Amino acid sequence: MSTNISKQKREDLLAKIKEIRNFIVAAPQDENTGNLLSYLSDLEKDVNGKKYDLVFEEHREEIDEILDTHTPVLTEEKELFIDNGGEMNFLIEGDNLASLQLLEKTHKGKIDLIYIDPPYNTGHKDFVYDDCYVDAEDGFRHSKWSSFISKRLQIARSLLTEQGVIFIQISDIELAQLRLLCGLIFGEENFLNIISVNMKNIAGASGGGEDKRFKKNCEYILVYAKTYSLMPLLNGPYEYKEIYSVVEQYRAEQKNWHYTSVLVKKGAKEYVGSSLDGNGNEIRVYRRNNASVKSVRQVMKDEKLSEKNVYYKYGNYIFEAKDAQSSIRARVIDAKKKFKITDDIVSIEYIPKTGKNKGVLYEQFYKGDKCRLFAWLKDISEEIDGLLYKKDLQGAYWDYTSKINNLTKEGNVEFSNGKKPIDLLKRIVSLYPDKNITVLDFFAGSGSTGHAVISQNIEDKGKQQFILCTNNQNNICREKTYQRLSNVIHGYTVSKGKGFDAMPASLKYYKVGYVPISGRLYYEYADELLKHIRELVELENGANFNGNAEMAIVLTEKELDDFISCIDERCKKLYLGHDILVDARQAQILKDRKITINIIPGYYYKESAG
Repeated sequence: MSTNISKQKREDLLAKIKEIRNFIVAAPQDENTGNLLSYLSDLEKDVNGKKYDLVFEEHREEIDEILDTHTPVLTEEKELFIDNGGEMNFLIEGDNLASLQLLEKTHKGKIDLIYIDPPYNTGHKDFVYDDCYVDAEDGFRHSKWSSFISKRLQIARSLLTEQGVIFIQISDIELAQLRLLCGLIFGEENFLNIISVNMKNIAGASGGGEDKRFKKNCEYILVYAKTYSLMPLLNGPYEYKEIYSVVEQYRAEQKNWHYTSVLVKKGAKEYVGSSLDGNGNEIRVYRRNNASVKSVRQVMKDEKLSEKNVYYKYGNYIFEAKDAQSSIRARVIDAKKKFKITDDIVSIEYIPKTGKNKGVLYEQFYKGDKCRLFAWLKDISEEIDGLLYKKDLQGAYWDYTSKINNLTKEGNVEFSNGKKPIDLLKRIVSLYPDKNITVLDFFAGSGSTGHAVISQNIEDKGKQQFILCTNNQNNICREKTYQRLSNVIHGYTVSKGKGFDAMPASLKYYKVGYVPISGRLYYEYADELLKHIRELVELENGANFNGNAEMAIVLTEKELDDFISCIDERCKKLYLGHDILVDARQAQILKDRKITINIIPGYYYKESAG
């Protein structure tokens, strides 16, 4: 029997704390003894706290000092506003910890998907901490990074909807630390997977130094749900390959084709027994008497079909899928042994309690002693523009080596380190089944995430919106992020004069500022905060008040009087401060004009008001 040494040490320490408490309680009481008892309670809480966790030195950043004495606000850079229809998107320039605190005011529980590509902490001037690069010799290198990222991930979790998902791309350097942090912040039960992303070819001397270590070609994406039980099924995307071309490719390479046979006759079913799977689903097993399987080649010969037409002819049949997997294959093999089934074809039926087929009677067919799964053609292929394509479902390994060489052309902005392929970001965005979502990236870099969302909206006919946050170190936000998004929205030109069509999307550019609050009462700086409420209302509602006759905002009694006295007949919506009283005459005027009133919430700075 093993002994939990840490638990034993913890209990010994708690016993000593109890002895000290008893001694203090028995002593004459004053202010000092009260403080000592409070300190002991804090110690007990820490000792009884985390049983398994990443231990690191917590560091305070310069931004922490600023936020202790200031409250962040947003100011729009109006000259950078892009109005090109489509969804209203936002780019926020400033320290992302301050940006995230502002987003807590407007988007708590409202973000559907987060993708971030934080600094990898390579020790080669990629991670700046308090205006200094953290190099490989820094003794606090990993703890600084862990402290830095944990603060931001804690807020990120609060921003996700209950159905939300976060994707974090990282290298091997901080992968272990990040996995432990995410387990603490998001919960191990909400872990979905670690996706290995092949980002470089390692032929020859490329892909690493000439040393004894294996060359590195992969990065990693950690995926966590906010609440696993509530998240949607991530049902895409698929990598499409024209089936006819795939057949030709396999034939040329003298490989067996993945779909080598087709079940052309299901046969009569005979019930032989049932069992429960790990989710409590009853799995009913059937013999399939007189079932008939033919090779694809024989089907083509019998029906005088071309390789392309066979799929249309037998679209309602199921094909052998040698690379398909089933979570209950082993149970089917066990069932065949248990019920002494010697038939070549068996089938099962069950009603899943979870997943995309929840509550629906589901049927699967298996072949041979190894129970090779058959797959419905409709589940493994799709017709697009008259051609049939094979669908490769998601796995935990993605290969993007072919996309790396063309990165310099994407967005028509130079970004020497860390630029991610737009196809990778589009793949992540398109995984989410709802096409009316809000996507957040608070390490925006060159703006690839925004580019991907705009492009994916075109393909999905979706209404996805993005919020990007980045600092402006070396003018990255204005000269890289903003410029790339502007290029994409307006249509940009690449080498040899080739251009792209403009894409429907609008963009607002906000800059983080700070209002000093230390030593001041709320009423002394409330008017300063009021000047920046408009930006928060726009951010929360995806709205635009600049030159927009259909929409207005009123924050004071005087502004309401002015608005009522000269209402623009085009105005359809009014955002009204929560503490403004509308009298009967004003209410009737607004009603007669059929103006919808949206009350601006009072929670933006309630913590400052006390």
